[in-house]
Amino acid sequence: MDKEDKEKEYKRICDKLGFIPSKFKARDFDGEDDNWVNPFSLLTSQENDFLWENGYLLRV
Repeated sequence: MDKEDKEKEYKRICDKLGFIPSKFKARDFDGEDDNWVNPFSLLTSQENDFLWENGYLLRV
């Protein structure tokens, strides 16, 4: 996949999520919250892999 294709795929994933993945910060929880849904669960495993493998997400 060339740079232009990667950028198109990244934009498509951002649009699907509705935010920039690298800027996402989950809220702090005081305890368990079974109602909270991880927004990244909208993505396929291939889309999540794409974000990690191409450096769009940082490990903290």
